[in-house]
Parts: sequence; C-alpha cells; structure tokens
Amino acid sequence: MKRFGITALIAALCVVFSACGSGEQPVTTTAPEVVIQAAKDKNKVSVAREESFEYTDNNGNSYSASYRIPSINLDSEDAEEANEEITDKYTPDFEKAEQESAARIGLTCDSLDYEKYENEGVLSVVIRRVYYSHAVDYSVYNFNAKTGSSLGSDDVAKAAKFSTEEVQEALKKELEKDYVSKYKNAKPENYEENLEKTLSEDNLGKAMIYLGKDGKLTAICKEYASVGAGEFSVVLTLK
Repeated sequence: MKRFGITALIAALCVVFSACGSGEQPVTTTAPEVVIQAAKDKNKVSVAREESFEYTDNNGNSYSASYRIPSINLDSEDAEEANEEITDKYTPDFEKAEQESAARIGLTCDSLDYEKYENEGVLSVVIRRVYYSHAVDYSVYNFNAKTGSSLGSDDVAKAAKFSTEEVQEALKKELEKDYVSKYKNAKPENYEENLEKTLSEDNLGKAMIYLGKDGKLTAICKEYASVGAGEFSVVLTLK
C-alpha cells in the first residue's frame, strides 16, 4: 500500500511538471490598477496674497491692519486679465504698507479685502479698499461661472431678470432716496447742484453692478457733496 501511494504521488507530480513545460501559459487574473487623482479645485476664487501689518508708531500707539486680494480661478483669458489687473492695482498697497509700518508711521490704507458671490451662474468678486481718511473705493468683476467670460452690467442685470432701463430707474430711485436721507436735517452748500450731479446719466452709467448676497442686484455708485473729499461711494440694493 505504501509503495502504491508513493508511485501515485510521483505520477501526479510528473503530470504537473509536464504541463508546466508544455508551453501552455497559466491563466492569471490581475486586479485593475487603482489610480488616485487629486480632487479638482472647485474654489473659483482663492486668496492671491494676504498679509497683516502690526506696528507701534513713534508716539507709542499700536495699530494692526490686514490686506487680502483675490485670485479668480476660472480657465479663461478674461480671468487671467482680471488677475493681472488686480495684481497691478493692489500690489503697491502691500509695498507701501511694509514701508510705512517699518517707518512706524500710520498706514495710508487701513484695510484691503474682498467678497465673492455666485448666483444665477454669475460669479461676482468685489474688492474693497478703505483709506485712513475713511474714503472707500471698490473694484467689481463679474464672470460667467461656467465659461469664465467676463460679464457687463447688462448681462448681470439680465441674470437678475432686470432690463437695462429697469436697472437705471431702480438705481436712480435708490440713489436719490439715500442722498436725501443723509441731508434731511441740514442741506450742505450746493446741495441741489450736487444732487443733480449724483443723479446724472453720466454718474448712473458709471455704477458698478453685481449680484450680491442672496442674489440681490447691487450697485456701487458715487454721491457728490460739498463736504469732505467732495465725493464718496455708496452700496445700494436695487429692488
């Protein structure tokens, strides 16, 4: 019995080795290669540059200020041009703040920041710069969020279901309401003249339109008065 078992085992091994040498390839199963890809950046706007300045002036007063400008991450020439414009326009503010804080003197610009909104397929980026004098200026950029192409005021108005004429009427109404409310107790010198200039077609045509919080059509426009710098920007929601 033992001899028969050994003989059978040897015969079986011979069959296996014979098959291995016959030229037939064994069947193998290979699992597909797993490729891990980085998630695409869905953030259409990110911080291009950010810096904080803390210093004590020559009188012992401590101050701090924060600057931040955006990078528009849309794959288009319009977005690239906007980013170049933003860099060219606001980089000098950073450089000046570095020089002023090192010299321990007050900063010309108190703050520099931005807000971003995406509504109805419109991406709006609003940059706000506040000066030590309390003057404020703005830059507004509107894009088609899918194609990356820049949008004009008429395009933005259309997305908000406003016609160009309706925007002008609403802007004039809100601008006059805001202006009159400021001086209802005491009218400054040249009040009527400055009100007329504020409501002029030329001034209304320079308004910067965008879709702000909750998709509301918003405008930034100038108001004129014989006080302070003589002009200032206001942000108005158009109803």
